[in-house]
Amino acid sequence: MPPKEAPKKWKQPRGPKPVQRKNKNTVGLGRAIKYARQKENAVTYLPDGEMRFTTEKHDPNWVKLRSVTQESSLDEFLNTAALADKDFSANRHSNVKIIRMDNGQDSAVTNGFTLTNEQRANLSSLQREHAFDLIVPRRPAWTEDMTKYQLERQENDAFLEWRRSLAQLQESNEDLVLTPFERNIEVWKQLWRVVERCDLVVQIADARNPLLFRSLDLERYVKEIDDRKQNLLLVNKADLLTPKQRIAWVRYFREKKIAFTFFSALRANQLLELQEELAENSQQIIEDNYEGEEFNELDPELLQSIKILTIDQLDQLFLEKAPKEPLRPPLPGQQPMIQIGMVGYPNVGKSSTINSLVGAKKVSVSSTPGKTKHFQTIKISDSVTLCDCPGLVFPNFAYVKGELVCNGVLPIDQLRDYVGPCTLVAERIPKYFMEAVYGLHIDTHSANGTDKGQNYNAQELLTAYARNRGFMTQGYGSADESRASRYILKDYVNGKLLYVNPPPHLADDTPYTREECADFNKELYTFERLPESRRQQLSQAAKSKGYDTFDLAKDLDKLTFSGHQGSEDGKGATSVTHGGKQAALHNAVDELDKEFFQMNNVEGKMSTPFHKVHNETGNGSKKHNKKNKKGKKNASMYSN
Repeated sequence: MPPKEAPKKWKQPRGPKPVQRKNKNTVGLGRAIKYARQKENAVTYLPDGEMRFTTEKHDPNWVKLRSVTQESSLDEFLNTAALADKDFSANRHSNVKIIRMDNGQDSAVTNGFTLTNEQRANLSSLQREHAFDLIVPRRPAWTEDMTKYQLERQENDAFLEWRRSLAQLQESNEDLVLTPFERNIEVWKQLWRVVERCDLVVQIADARNPLLFRSLDLERYVKEIDDRKQNLLLVNKADLLTPKQRIAWVRYFREKKIAFTFFSALRANQLLELQEELAENSQQIIEDNYEGEEFNELDPELLQSIKILTIDQLDQLFLEKAPKEPLRPPLPGQQPMIQIGMVGYPNVGKSSTINSLVGAKKVSVSSTPGKTKHFQTIKISDSVTLCDCPGLVFPNFAYVKGELVCNGVLPIDQLRDYVGPCTLVAERIPKYFMEAVYGLHIDTHSANGTDKGQNYNAQELLTAYARNRGFMTQGYGSADESRASRYILKDYVNGKLLYVNPPPHLADDTPYTREECADFNKELYTFERLPESRRQQLSQAAKSKGYDTFDLAKDLDKLTFSGHQGSEDGKGATSVTHGGKQAALHNAVDELDKEFFQMNNVEGKMSTPFHKVHNETGNGSKKHNKKNKKGKKNASMYSN
């Protein structure tokens, strides 16, 4: 065999050696990231000469301005420690127990309408005593020669002291329950800037519950900064109220000497669109929409107060309420500007109001609370500038998280506990109106077969809605109550299901009873308040029954429309369901029990236990009669 050739060694190819070329582009992604990290983690020196350095990652501004209304006990402890700038070390041998201090704000005790009228009156009296203790955080005094660290340290200390005062208020009075409020100092800083720079601070409130959205201490804070600054309460969404309801609120505001006005940003924006389409008849459109309500028996001043202002009238009112001269001196080369600040809870219509005043969409609008993150200025004329402040949840009494969800303050899509808000909806909206709006029948029969009439709860409402729409869960197919609750709560927030809180009594400032609240809202649950398509269905159903006129509360169970199957006597109405066999079940658990225990109607009867039954031989003492069976077997063998 020829000898094996040795393996060839690798040789470097001939040619010029590769040379690393220097990138001529001095600005790149890597350099930008490196520069940003160096700038974030730069060494800073404190006023006492101490060197300060941190390697923590700095969050962007949109992360810092996220609204935080509720925290767990551990998160609250850590955030408070961060505000106080304290360091903690862990001791392995120490006995540390973390106790959950959440005060159960969604319990039935803190829910206003689950209390009796007497309990609500006592709780309201206690809340009025401590109303002045509900304060908003103040920005501490500062000078231009302060360093950034000194200013932040001073603001954090003041904010921490404010949180401690609210915690002490709640600890000293066990019956008082604070609502979820804004706990992020960065959001409060936006309010401080708006209040300092604006001449007129306008608090925008939802007309369905104005007192919840009004912060009395914010008005005091505005006057503390400068007594020449003015306050105004803008009651938005006033088109949802009836004239009689607006009269009741006007009398309350005038008695309490509150500067207010009624406005509807939705109606104003709709009129702007109509004016663009029909520019020739724009003035006639305004008169048709705003001058249709007249009460001859009222005095002219009260009649003028209940009217919903137009855009031009609101603009003129702002100029009348604001100081004649701007309080802030203008910058060199600029003319003086009157600045008007828009402040309020999330989702009350601040951005929509600004868009209606500007006449075009200048501010982003969303139905999700907390859309606006930074305060922004919009110039509407040569002498007036509007400031849009992010939505703020102010501390308040007597309203739980479910109430804030129903008022559109907290986002519905992030809701976990839907029972509390839906219970409020079921207690406020009558059963017949709920059935007429959604075209379904709510079964209110109890376990023993008795009918509860117009009284229904949240579970019955959600079950009927889910089975009518075919919303079923996976597996056996129970009603998807969580999905149904989101549809119902969004309709409640948008005004499809309408409820207006009445003002307190003028004599003693006590809240209305449950019966008085129902009487205050009875005009909202009529045939004319239903959607157009539903009114047509009910009219056709009434004609097929031979009714010329019908009462929505009494005759609805006799009509057949949409998913509502009526009966002749009006007592046996049923609901059409979608989603298969399981959707027709009122309670899937009860149906499972029936199928398991009945088993095709086969029943077993037992009169005496088997061990006490006497045998045929008469000897009942012998267990199972084994000995006798053995003897019989032997006898048969011998016989064979």
